[in-house]
Amino acid sequence: MGVIDVLMDLKKTGSSIKDVFSSRLEILLDEFQLQKKDLAKEIGVSAVAITKYTKGLTLPSFEVLVSIANYFNVSADYLIGLVNEPVSEHDYVYFAPIGKLNYSFKISDSETLEGQLDYIFGLTVWNMEIPKDETALNQFLCFKFSDNADNQRLYDCLFLTDELNVGYFLYKMSNQLGLPFMGEYQGVASKKSQYLANLLVWNELGIKPPVGQMPLTEPQYLATLPIPTANEHVRLNYTFTSGAMPHLQSWMAMSDQERRNLLMRRLRRIKKDYI
Repeated sequence: MGVIDVLMDLKKTGSSIKDVFSSRLEILLDEFQLQKKDLAKEIGVSAVAITKYTKGLTLPSFEVLVSIANYFNVSADYLIGLVNEPVSEHDYVYFAPIGKLNYSFKISDSETLEGQLDYIFGLTVWNMEIPKDETALNQFLCFKFSDNADNQRLYDCLFLTDELNVGYFLYKMSNQLGLPFMGEYQGVASKKSQYLANLLVWNELGIKPPVGQMPLTEPQYLATLPIPTANEHVRLNYTFTSGAMPHLQSWMAMSDQERRNLLMRRLRRIKKDYI
């Protein structure tokens, strides 16, 4: 169960705001593997104050409540039990950067493709040293097609036979993830622009050549996916693996906690520095 599932599964454990706040703060500390003294240092209160909050002895001031919400990238309304959804839709993927997307596409009157597609959301880490500053790292979103027949048929319909429009596929995936990666770049000061991501396709069987062309002796597995214009047919470059492969491998080699720390810092910056 991912952190978002845990947070949404946490029901109100008492009738008072104090009870709800204490239980939700406790689970956040646990899920983030954060000690009370470390949270206290981050938001500028004493460790004793955090202990009192988690034990339900007292409530924080409004300013401290907002600081706690901002640190964990959840809403203050969630912390005090006014809502059960901890984060907004477009922030979900920062809490669940690796997962599966359900899909169902009607290809013809006699064929509907249904299944699950792996996705990986992350930052382009240059090496195995955890960067102290994530501001220089670009976001990426990778769709991973496994070797099962359903995923391969979906891949073929998208990139070989044009039976499924790539733009429509991306629109559906964007809606399901909540990440507005289909939006237009609106400048460096735009918050919406900060949610954009470089798109990648990973095929476990290799990026396939266009119909009628011979495959390479050495298969390539990762390709960059440009966002197409309306009704544009997309052909992936099968002649060389995307230069993002080392970054993807470095990202996957990190622990869940290392990835979360980077993504939470990125999300805090987006919310704080952009409008």
